[in-house]
Amino acid sequence: MKKPSIFVLLPFLLAVLVISCTNQSTEEGLEFTGNEVEFELVPGTVQGNTTTGTILIRERADGAAQIDITMNGVIANAVHPVHLHFGNLDADGDVATFLGELREENGVGRSTTILSTLSDNSSLDYNDFLLFDGSIKVHFEESGPLENELLGAVNIGLNVEQNADYLQGIKSITSCNSDFSN
Repeated sequence: MKKPSIFVLLPFLLAVLVISCTNQSTEEGLEFTGNEVEFELVPGTVQGNTTTGTILIRERADGAAQIDITMNGVIANAVHPVHLHFGNLDADGDVATFLGELREENGVGRSTTILSTLSDNSSLDYNDFLLFDGSIKVHFEESGPLENELLGAVNIGLNVEQNADYLQGIKSITSCNSDFSN
């Protein structure tokens, strides 16, 4: 039996590749609505902190907010707690809910959380999140002497416009309240 030549198989292989790539982008397109906002993280309070990062908030097809945090300059193999707080960075408000831990991998810390409710079971979809009076803080450690020190933070929702003062050095973050509000 004669083997098919590469020229006979090439169109078939290209068709399979195009279909699989189209399906992948269609699935991602169905997962998110296209609504998103991105913010630069304010550098935190840990002495000698050189971390930088961003937070991307995307609306999922079901209305939930997906929060993706990326930080450069984190310690190798580190795991850092991330909290959504009530109030702006000045208010040092209680924890509204815990977000996914920021874990270092290949020199970059990443955290992804799909958020639709707070810890008190109140709902919070993407649109509510954009109007939420809060802030997000990446803590240095879960417990211990540096638990209230921050690697990075950002005002969100109603407080977004205040971030410029922190990024320009007009204001600075001092420490963080790790208390949980129920």
